[in-house]
Amino acid sequence: MQKSIITTLIATAIFSATPSFAAEQTNMMIMDAWVRAAPPSAKVQAAFFTVMNHSNQTIVLTDVEAQGFGRSELHLSAKKDGMMTMQKQQKVTIPANTIFQFKPGSYHVMLLEPNKIAAPGELVNVSFTLLNGEKISAQMPVKRDNSKNKMDHSEMDHSDIEHN
Repeated sequence: MQKSIITTLIATAIFSATPSFAAEQTNMMIMDAWVRAAPPSAKVQAAFFTVMNHSNQTIVLTDVEAQGFGRSELHLSAKKDGMMTMQKQQKVTIPANTIFQFKPGSYHVMLLEPNKIAAPGELVNVSFTLLNGEKISAQMPVKRDNSKNKMDHSEMDHSDIEHN
């Protein structure tokens, strides 16, 4: 009994400490969200996060908006024919009972047409639209990317992306 209570308290502490958002209707949580810091002259920023789907049904993200940016898009980066590419995604499906990561070099949110580039320490409000019409939001802090897996854009084909 005591072990069960301790396990419950630990699990509660872990899950209540870091979520950026929890959608009760869809049993979905967005955690570890952040926006990559960029120089003030940059024209885009990228957002990364983890989605926990606690339901027995898939969750489909169909649209994204971010405060302070003219457009936001769901993207997937991948290596194709030896070159890194980035493609806009019309939707992203989160399988049932899974943890799905939007991370550098993979799925992410591309933030375009900034009013101004968000600086480290600022928060960016990002809203997602689900296939069922539900909208959910998360506040994502801007951070410098100190990971060793920084994406090298030098060989990336951005020709399919409209930049205004």
